[in-house]
Amino acid sequence: MVNNRITKERVRHHFTYGVWKYALLVVVSIFAWDLIYSMTAYRPPADKKIDVYIVQASADMEAFEAAEMPALQEAFADMEAINFYQIAMGSQDDYAVVMQFTTYIAAQQGDLFLLPYTRAQELGYEGNEGLFISLEPYIESGALDVQGIDLADGKLSDGQAGRVVCMLPADTLYGLLDYNIDPEGLVLAIPGYSRNIENAVKMMNWFVQRFSTEMPDWYAEYKKTQQEQATQGAQLF
Repeated sequence: MVNNRITKERVRHHFTYGVWKYALLVVVSIFAWDLIYSMTAYRPPADKKIDVYIVQASADMEAFEAAEMPALQEAFADMEAINFYQIAMGSQDDYAVVMQFTTYIAAQQGDLFLLPYTRAQELGYEGNEGLFISLEPYIESGALDVQGIDLADGKLSDGQAGRVVCMLPADTLYGLLDYNIDPEGLVLAIPGYSRNIENAVKMMNWFVQRFSTEMPDWYAEYKKTQQEQATQGAQLF
């Protein structure tokens, strides 16, 4: 007769040589639960959420969301989700970050971008097989109040002989400095693939109204110091 009696020695032997099975079971269970949750978790429809991408390395997104989200939730009460994401792009040579940014664009993520003009210029106007929509209809209708912002630097070629306003220069949004976002050289732009363009325009309008302020007294000296440091660094190399 086979002796199947459970003893301390048999239990100890079992766990000594079979503990990996339990570890594997735990790992597989966690992975399966995470997969099931990801597949079944509720996601707001595209027209009920706004995804904003801040393309600047120095941005303090934690402080930004803590201070601004209550007002945003009130201003966009009909939205189920307002999300802010940071792409830590510090220079045009930051290859890994540029690839990250490109991947997000390819995956058609984001309803509104605050990004460097040079990067937006490369992506182009939607009507010219580029990325960003024309803002002119929204400016003309009054849906987008540009508040005297110079739109000359927000124009992109239409592929023919004209130029279209596709970007809103953010240079005068000095209120962003409160969150370590230097507005110089930045623009606001909406990708053509967004499925919530109406609210993306409304969010752009909110940025203009919220952050348009007078230039701080210290800003000019700050930019001068930055330029001097950059010049000295270039001379060293």
